[in-house]
Amino acid sequence: MTGPVGFPPTIHAAVAEQSARDPRATALVWQDSEISYGMLETAANDYAADLSDRGAGPGRIVPLLMDRSPEMVALQLGVLKTGAAYANLDPSWPVERRRVILDLLAPVVVIAPPGQETGGHASCQPAADGIDGAVRRARPFDAAPVPPDAPATVFFTSGTTGIPKCVVSPHQAVTRFFGEGGLSGFGPGHATPQIAALPWDMYAFELWGQLTTGGAAVQIPANYLLPNTLRRIVAKQGVDTLWLTTSVFNLLVDEDPHCFTGLAGVYFGGEKASPEHVRSFLLHHPGMPLWNAYGPAESCMITTLRRVVPPDCDRPGGLPVGTPVPGTDVAVLDALDQRCAPGQEGEICISGAGLATGYLGQPQLTLEKFPSIDLDGPVRIYRTGDMGVWDDDGVLHYRGRRDRQIKISGLRIELAEIESAAAELPGARSCVALGVNGADGRPERLALVYLTPRSDAPAETPDPSEDDPLGVHAHLRRVLPAYLVPQIVRGLAEYPVTANGKVDRAALHDIVRRSRRAARR
Repeated sequence: MTGPVGFPPTIHAAVAEQSARDPRATALVWQDSEISYGMLETAANDYAADLSDRGAGPGRIVPLLMDRSPEMVALQLGVLKTGAAYANLDPSWPVERRRVILDLLAPVVVIAPPGQETGGHASCQPAADGIDGAVRRARPFDAAPVPPDAPATVFFTSGTTGIPKCVVSPHQAVTRFFGEGGLSGFGPGHATPQIAALPWDMYAFELWGQLTTGGAAVQIPANYLLPNTLRRIVAKQGVDTLWLTTSVFNLLVDEDPHCFTGLAGVYFGGEKASPEHVRSFLLHHPGMPLWNAYGPAESCMITTLRRVVPPDCDRPGGLPVGTPVPGTDVAVLDALDQRCAPGQEGEICISGAGLATGYLGQPQLTLEKFPSIDLDGPVRIYRTGDMGVWDDDGVLHYRGRRDRQIKISGLRIELAEIESAAAELPGARSCVALGVNGADGRPERLALVYLTPRSDAPAETPDPSEDDPLGVHAHLRRVLPAYLVPQIVRGLAEYPVTANGKVDRAALHDIVRRSRRAARR
């Protein structure tokens, strides 16, 4: 499938079209300044001319080792105009981590300010006069002719080796669901805060979603969003469309559910939705569209969407994740790669224009995760490792990870079963079960962590200073067989989160290992 009919197939072509349509329209908001589409396009051409001279072009990847800024966006567009793909590296990553990734990217040039270590690769320092200087120079540049399936950007996801997997995504993966017939909340008159972590695919959602359709991206210098910040950018800078990870969405709902006032729509996802938080949001904002999104980076940003409604919060299996976005197909397949009937659980497999070209430098893993199979004809898919089920209305429901089944003492354990049992206890929110590895690297104990009631809950709420203030361990002993009862149960006021705003499971493992005491069976 392709994106909306008539929509430009490449990111930079779409932005250039918006610039030609209304060059004085605001493209970027940075602190108290605004950068128009005309300025952004002129600066991007100037940067493209310089980068082309330095060897950037089709088949190349140009890393950027910069903090968020308008100049960074213009440089990314400049990279795309040369026909190359860009890769955002986080300047806060350890030097050795950056060096390994840079060696894998094998760049002809690295865009980095003075003082940033580029691992011996040739560097290009952003000009001191910034976008204003690039606009004054205004060197012309004719964008390289690249097809819509050409690489545009590289995202980084967790890898089992400790080094992030480099997911190479094409232009069409980004542009497939923006524009006419695409997602709501993007285009002229709309604005989105750009706050997602630089190496993550949702950076592209927040930024290019607006810039390829004529809307504005409001860049936030900080790497987090607080309720007061959200209120300010809605009131002062016209933000009306918001993306949040599920963890951050839950946090804002807990801290200040009224901070969403003034928005026209909210997208959230990246983790399993919490019915309690969604119910609270809908209660406070009954007319505001709230979209539950599902999708791995390998299918670029979002794969399925569901505008949630109050009855969704009472579904036994959790909130549904919806139906495929434009340019995307989803199949739920059994062990023989046959389509599952409604109600039959299987692996969620994705196809369409959103698929990555693969993992950079990992051809075997690419073949394994992106095979071509026969689904009413040959089709290239991405095997997500996620389990799901279609209901009778053609709506997808997420059922957890296929690889969340672990084995302890020869017994197979479904972590989702433990989480579901714990969530039955009133007050226990957002439960996470995990296996705690022993010295041999294999799971030897079970642990469960959960969020305790908010601080504004009634006074009779148990003391949150206790490891297990709600007595979840005792509840699990009553409802589960002994081998499924975690030895360690911890209640937390909030979860640690990663730079992407998702629950930091590595940090959770550290917390349970340091637990003051393990619950007795």
